[in-house]
Amino acid sequence: MKKVILKCIIIFLIFLSLNNAWSFLIPKTLLILPENSAVRIKWLLIPEESDKYKPSYKEDSNIHFFLNHKDEPIIIYNSQILLNPKSGYIAKFKNPLKAVISFENGVSFFFDGKNMGFLEIEDKDKFPPLLYVKPFIKIPFSNVEFFTGENTLYAMTRNPKTKKQEIYLFDINSKKFKKIASLNESFQVISGKGQNLYLVKGRLIKELRQGKLTKVYEHPREEITEIQYNEKVGLIYKTSNGVGLINNYSAIEFLQTENPKIYLKNTSLYVLLSSVSAIMEIKNLDDLKNYNFKVEKIIDIQQTFKEDG
Repeated sequence: MKKVILKCIIIFLIFLSLNNAWSFLIPKTLLILPENSAVRIKWLLIPEESDKYKPSYKEDSNIHFFLNHKDEPIIIYNSQILLNPKSGYIAKFKNPLKAVISFENGVSFFFDGKNMGFLEIEDKDKFPPLLYVKPFIKIPFSNVEFFTGENTLYAMTRNPKTKKQEIYLFDINSKKFKKIASLNESFQVISGKGQNLYLVKGRLIKELRQGKLTKVYEHPREEITEIQYNEKVGLIYKTSNGVGLINNYSAIEFLQTENPKIYLKNTSLYVLLSSVSAIMEIKNLDDLKNYNFKVEKIIDIQQTFKEDG
């Protein structure tokens, strides 16, 4: 662990391009990074003032954001429209999706309310192309929610007889869900790896390990709406106005912005800034684990946008 952070990079309202050829104001956006860390920022989609590829993103629940197997950003809007903002490809779903399940390796499953499967094109000649879910497994639960962890798919549902919240782990080989937890307490969001779980209830995150629940972190202001986990980076949380990394039972909220959408892959966090139709990659995020989370001095931000070559 390095010494307490004495200096920190703060990006306030303005983001610069890698070559500093332009600048763009991003309202209500703050990014905090240690001065000498290895964390770098790269734009996948540069902020634009135009409304091209920009639906109304007011409701966070209307958007699912992830990267495909080619590392291209994909946005699913209102469970009905699929958009690749880099290529401009757009397609429509034959029936609205109930859930999108995205993994770090670029594989995604799609849930139509009864079956989980992959996407197929029904009519390639139609514009926009029409997509449907080609099932590979029927889901045995009703009122189910899906969550991902590192190489892990979870299903969370409530047992109508016991009234307990049950969590299942999906086995890709047998194509079956195995129950790994039955809880008296109710949680809204989960992530983890295998049977080691992180669970969210309001502002609180708990860890379930070997059947025992322990407190990990409590956000001081807002409810936590999403968590993502892998062993390299650790536990990332998101609220309606911020994104943070939890380390040793404390956290640094390194990004504050309205309604961000996030996707964790290896040591990079991809962030959709929907207010300006921009996508950025925060690289080497695991380096933040080397720092204590205290800010005492603000410095210039230019070096954060150095190109890696």
